[in-house]
Amino acid sequence: MAVMVCLPTYAANPSFNSTKAFEYIASNYNSTYGLVRENENTDRYWLWTDNILASHVLKDYDYAKATNITSTIRHYNELYDLDFRHPVGSLFDQVAFFNSLTDKNVVNNIWISDSDGSVELECSDYGDIAFYKSIYYYKAGKVANARSCYDKGVNMFDGIGIRDKAFAADGQRYSSYKIALWKIASNITGFGEAKDALTIISYMQNSTTGGVYTHYRADMLPDSQTNVETTSLAILAYKGMAFSDGIAKPVDGSDVQLPVLLVGMFIVLGFAIILLKRFRK
Repeated sequence: MAVMVCLPTYAANPSFNSTKAFEYIASNYNSTYGLVRENENTDRYWLWTDNILASHVLKDYDYAKATNITSTIRHYNELYDLDFRHPVGSLFDQVAFFNSLTDKNVVNNIWISDSDGSVELECSDYGDIAFYKSIYYYKAGKVANARSCYDKGVNMFDGIGIRDKAFAADGQRYSSYKIALWKIASNITGFGEAKDALTIISYMQNSTTGGVYTHYRADMLPDSQTNVETTSLAILAYKGMAFSDGIAKPVDGSDVQLPVLLVGMFIVLGFAIILLKRFRK
């Protein structure tokens, strides 16, 4: 069970500024590359996850940039024969991979994070994996598995952040992007409200740049730089975005959805009415 710890109380709780968050991502776009860089201080361009996420969220803010990013990713995929392997695929209805990740340099300052490891990451070990898998299973109609992973992720929340296997290795730092994934999983599966997640994300936003810090300490003070990946996930968490509609199958395993049955019934009734009218003539 998670140990609940009260969040620190300040003069006023901050509110998340989505406009500034969009501006932060757009400001890191480099027209020479057709991609967004990792952050304002790092001239590194991650095809995934940063740019895949950015191309999605920028559709609502700067469609031209979003389209250019998508085209650039496709260009590098084809030119270097890249295989997309990453847990983030679960958000976009693509095949998701959950093995250990390796950071790979494609060319110059273009990078990918590749889930090419030999060991599958477990829901019980990492908060981000728990929520990614929860989304993946839910979309596949495996509701029991989805609920199990979701609950394991939530149970890692100690009242301040996700205290998972990476917490100690990260220098006793919490990861705000895992908090964002909690809310996104909640939005998609409906398994819980995750209200604390939104409060924490708002504390992690830089009020000047609009970017969201990736790591923070138990005192709720940021302990890292902001970056595009975390800010993109924060936007998606706040938008209440469900990436697909009605894709989960019923718990009983039936492949036929209720709306389909209703449509079938109306069609049959329609034909019956037509036949009755003909026989009465």
